[in-house]
Amino acid sequence: MTRRVLLCIAVAGLMSVAPAIASADDGAWSSGAVTGEYLFDTGEEASAFDARLEVDAGIGPLTVGAVYRAYQLSLPTYNPAGVNIPESEIKHRYAALDRENLHLRVGHFYSTFGRGLALRSFEDVDLEHDTVLDGLLGEYSFSAADVTVLAGSVDEPLSETRYRRHNVRAVRATRSVASWLDIAGSVVERASNKEDDDPIVTESLGRSEDLLLGGEVNAWLGPVSLAGEYVGRQGDDGELEIDDMEGHATYVTATVELPWATLFGEYKDYDRFQHFLVNPPTAVREHLWTLMNRATYEPKLNDERGYLVEATVPLGESVTVLGGASEARNHDADLAHWEMFGQADAWIGDTSLSAGAAWSREYELGKFIEHKTAGAEVILPLPSGQPMELQVQAGETTDIAETVSLDYLVAMTVYTSSGITFASVVEGTDDESEDRSVWAMFEVKSILRDDLELGVSIGSERGGLKCSGGVCRVEPEFSGARVRLTTYF
Repeated sequence: MTRRVLLCIAVAGLMSVAPAIASADDGAWSSGAVTGEYLFDTGEEASAFDARLEVDAGIGPLTVGAVYRAYQLSLPTYNPAGVNIPESEIKHRYAALDRENLHLRVGHFYSTFGRGLALRSFEDVDLEHDTVLDGLLGEYSFSAADVTVLAGSVDEPLSETRYRRHNVRAVRATRSVASWLDIAGSVVERASNKEDDDPIVTESLGRSEDLLLGGEVNAWLGPVSLAGEYVGRQGDDGELEIDDMEGHATYVTATVELPWATLFGEYKDYDRFQHFLVNPPTAVREHLWTLMNRATYEPKLNDERGYLVEATVPLGESVTVLGGASEARNHDADLAHWEMFGQADAWIGDTSLSAGAAWSREYELGKFIEHKTAGAEVILPLPSGQPMELQVQAGETTDIAETVSLDYLVAMTVYTSSGITFASVVEGTDDESEDRSVWAMFEVKSILRDDLELGVSIGSERGGLKCSGGVCRVEPEFSGARVRLTTYF
């Protein structure tokens, strides 16, 4: 009996028992969201339509839901999202049952153990990152501990026809030892097979298995908050082509709340730990400034250790200053990355001011790429009472060949009392490797109803690296028009 048949039986079972255990006064409910985007790229003379429908419904303790996606391209060679999916599909579906201390879910589910060292399955829609597991999830709260048990699988795309199927079985228990101390432990068993939908390929593509054992501690001692996690890994790794491999991941963080400052620090040590289903902390500052965030360093989970430290200091009631630094090295002590950053925020009545700067380097084979970036922002009220945001950023990049390029970005957003928002972003560079030197995008958003928003954009956007939480994606350059409609129900 296949896993899909078992899932269908489980869903039918949950739906059949729910009415029996629901009380007569339990009400039914439903909610959802629809997002549709159409874009026409004048540079490519091609268009794309991307729509996503999310629906959840419940009655008593039973909840069911699904995510439907339609992604249709005018040309097969034009793929701005960079995904290989059908023109339309049921992307996710699930059924869940909640009764007192018990939660059961069959179908697609998300799960994070600790800080993501042992396991993290999630979806980032903007970055087209999807590691959602398909299987069974159970959570139960005992008087002694909270326990999570799961079994599921997910496919990792490798090429147009080739993928790696990951199968996971895991259990995690969390216990509150005292009002100031929580502990947790986890066991994760993983196996993966390379598959190919091409019927010509008949040979074995490789299999790997490994076992993870992890422990976590969270403590609160007066003004100090501490958290630590360690996960050991042992087994075969088909991605690294290593048999009887041992690896580990260590992460420690601390926050100290003082009357005059808040101090924060992170330490990481990752060795032979790269995997599709882990997403540990980066210990690298994730900036809100666009140009600074483009210089975000991507951690190397197979060979890296490093730290992040920062301090936030209030200067009176209207000024706050933040500063810090991060560094990463491999286990041979070769420097891979360092960054220093700072930011100041001030409030003068209804007006807020911000300024920030960062200086970073990434090293490879004795050479480095250097980024120096600064930005300033002001948010001030208009006579109508609505805010207007103005932002200016500038950056200097020195590449491995010691070629220097300058970038700048100017953005303005105006909010109106009628629910219409006007936004514009102008970006420029003198980098000769780019096809153009200036990009300008103009956007109008309108809240047609409380649950309906329409956005229209015209112009051009610069492509490049976009990162969030350790996940990065290279976005293509765009010139043309985009229409986006979002509604909730």
